[in-house]
Amino acid sequence: MRPEITVGLDGSAESRSAARWAAHEAELRGLPVRLLHLWILRSLTAQNVPGEYPQALAAERMLQDAESDLLRRYPHVPVITELLSADSPAALLPGAPNAEMVVLGSEGLGGVQGYVLGSLALHTVAQSAVPVVLVRAPEEPEGSGAPAARSGAVAVGVSLRAGYDGVLAFAFGAAARRGVPLLIVHAATRRRAADGRERAPDESPEQAEQRELHDALLPWREKFPAVHVVEHISHESPPRAVVDIAPGAGLLVVGRGGNRTGLAPRIGPVAHAAIHHAACPVAVIPHD
Repeated sequence: MRPEITVGLDGSAESRSAARWAAHEAELRGLPVRLLHLWILRSLTAQNVPGEYPQALAAERMLQDAESDLLRRYPHVPVITELLSADSPAALLPGAPNAEMVVLGSEGLGGVQGYVLGSLALHTVAQSAVPVVLVRAPEEPEGSGAPAARSGAVAVGVSLRAGYDGVLAFAFGAAARRGVPLLIVHAATRRRAADGRERAPDESPEQAEQRELHDALLPWREKFPAVHVVEHISHESPPRAVVDIAPGAGLLVVGRGGNRTGLAPRIGPVAHAAIHHAACPVAVIPHD
């Protein structure tokens, strides 16, 4: 079936912003948008049709209002709405089998509260096999005519480990579609002498890091020659490095590696820092 961009809609200001961001992205990609609202059943034994409940009727109206908003802003983007009854937020991913990307609203709280992420967003980011984009509510008031997507460069945090092709493909593609620069940051190791990697006799550790980053990006530069790339080596920790490049960016792209198992879903320190502290939309890309 045709791929689509799926939005988890809950009626919050953040999820409305997520829907508009998704519609803009769908327009760039030539894809439809699916607005999906999970109607959580209060009891596992509840078998009633969702439409029999006032809450479900309100959810239907919310979906219709969001659909009208997107069609007004992006008249050429097909919009599909779906009210899905479920017993937990974990039903979002199974309910979106054709999603090329999942987009959710995020409060992005900082400080101590920033370590608590909603169960839907946390589960989705940790378990999704496709990119998940988290979008905050805009600073501009509703109806101000502000664009659905922020302007500015695409920023991406990269590692020189293998398995980052998906992260780089997403970041380069996003910059190319938007016609904006791509800012790439790599957090350099402070233990180069002990890590076994070779460098030329006349190279400093910083020069060797820069060369390795440039060499790793060369195939992507050749594939996307129109994208203006800015490379930056940071000596901060990887989480701090990605947070530091987020200000002014229109989109921050980070990776989420490994299989997440256990009782509590985990998203890794870099993705965690980006989600909670970056003001721009954050795309979390699963990788090996």
